[in-house]
Amino acid sequence: MVTRYKVSNYAKWREMYDSRDSMRTANGLHSYVLGRGVKDTNTVMVAVKADDMAKAKAFAKDPALKSAMQKGYMTGTPKFTFTTVLYQDMSPSMSDLRSMTFFTVKDWDAWKTAFEAGRQIRTDNGLTDRAYGHDVDDNHKVVVVVGINDSAKAEAFWKSDLLKQRRAESGVVGEVERFVYRVVQKY
Repeated sequence: MVTRYKVSNYAKWREMYDSRDSMRTANGLHSYVLGRGVKDTNTVMVAVKADDMAKAKAFAKDPALKSAMQKGYMTGTPKFTFTTVLYQDMSPSMSDLRSMTFFTVKDWDAWKTAFEAGRQIRTDNGLTDRAYGHDVDDNHKVVVVVGINDSAKAEAFWKSDLLKQRRAESGVVGEVERFVYRVVQKY
């Protein structure tokens, strides 16, 4: 389960987040990665591993969670994503600068084949595959996490005609949402 939202005060939020670990654990959630937005450091990303996805979804809708998040300096509405991760690179030596991208595809298998074939292209453009998967209920909704090894190359690649062409060929439809963040805690 990945949650992204804004906080009014990161230091106070972090203190509150750390103090609520028992609340997450009681709901079968285990802290995994915390990140802070690069463009807006008051936007946080919380990734947790879920023992039971139905329980995780219920927890995300629980009014007690919303209350705790608001007391924890959250502003606005959180975005929850429930993902089945199918590939993950746990190499410890990778950059802590990351991008998490959300988009929709026509066909999961066709997209996956094209994505895996493009690994060297991403590497040549300053990116390293960290993880990918899809929504637990809809394999047309994809999530990709990459490490950013060269920000200038990555930015140019994200704006390139080559990437637009590869997206079209792999069946990506609609808008692409990208969140660039720095990992601040790995559990």
